[in-house]
Amino acid sequence: MLGIDPESRSLAERIAHDIARAVIEGRLPPGSDLNSLTLSSHFETSRTPVREALIILEKGGLVEILPRRRPRVADLDPKQIHDIYRLRALLNGVLSEQLSQVIDETQLAELETILAQMDVAVRDGEVDRYFWQNVLFHELSSTFAGDAAVKRALDALGLQVLRLRHDSMSKPGRVDRSYEDHKLLLRAYRERDSTLASAIAKSNVLNALAALSPPESEAPEPRQDEDNEHPNPPRRADSSTA
Repeated sequence: MLGIDPESRSLAERIAHDIARAVIEGRLPPGSDLNSLTLSSHFETSRTPVREALIILEKGGLVEILPRRRPRVADLDPKQIHDIYRLRALLNGVLSEQLSQVIDETQLAELETILAQMDVAVRDGEVDRYFWQNVLFHELSSTFAGDAAVKRALDALGLQVLRLRHDSMSKPGRVDRSYEDHKLLLRAYRERDSTLASAIAKSNVLNALAALSPPESEAPEPRQDEDNEHPNPPRRADSSTA
C-alpha cells in the first residue's frame, strides 16, 4: 500500500517501508532529522542501505535531502496542502463517478468487506487500523474504476498524501465522519448513482482538508530542530535476508 514492497529482498526497500510508515503514522513528524548513522544502528546495518532508503523516500516526497545538511522528514506549506487536496477532490470525484458505472457485484462485495473492517476499527477506536483499511478501500476503488490516467495522477501525488490523510484522520471526529461518508459512497456505487458518488467523494476529501486547517490561534508552535531527531523511531526492518 506504500508503493514499497516490505517483502522485497532489498534491505533498502525494507528500511524505506518502515521509515515511510513511521512518517505517515506521525511517529516521525515533519522536520525530524534522519541521521543515517542513528538509523543504521537502529536497523542493525551499514549506512549504505539507509542512504538508499532515504533516496527512495525523497523520490516519494517524504524526505528532503539538501546539500551539506542532514536529511529530514519533508513538510508542506498550507498552500501546497490546499492545492493537493483540491486536486485530490477533483480526481476522486471523477474516479467515483466512473466506478459507479462499471463496478460489478464481486467488486462491491470486496469493498463491503473492507468497510466492515473499517467499522470494527471505528468501534475499537483504532485510528491506524481504520486508516490502512481506508487506504486499501481507495486503492481497490481506483483499480476497479479502470481509468489508468486518473490512477496515475493520484499516485503521482506521492507518499506525502498518505501522511496528510493520516494526520487528518487523527483529528477528533474525523474517523466517524469518514466512515459514514464511505457507507454512503458504497450505497451510491450499488445504486449506480454516479452524481451522488462523485459528490460524496469530493466532499470527503474537502472535509479532510478542513480538518487539516485549524484556526490560526490553534496552530502549534514551531518545533526546535534539536527536539526533532527521532522522537519515535521506526520499527526495525528485518536485515536477515540482506
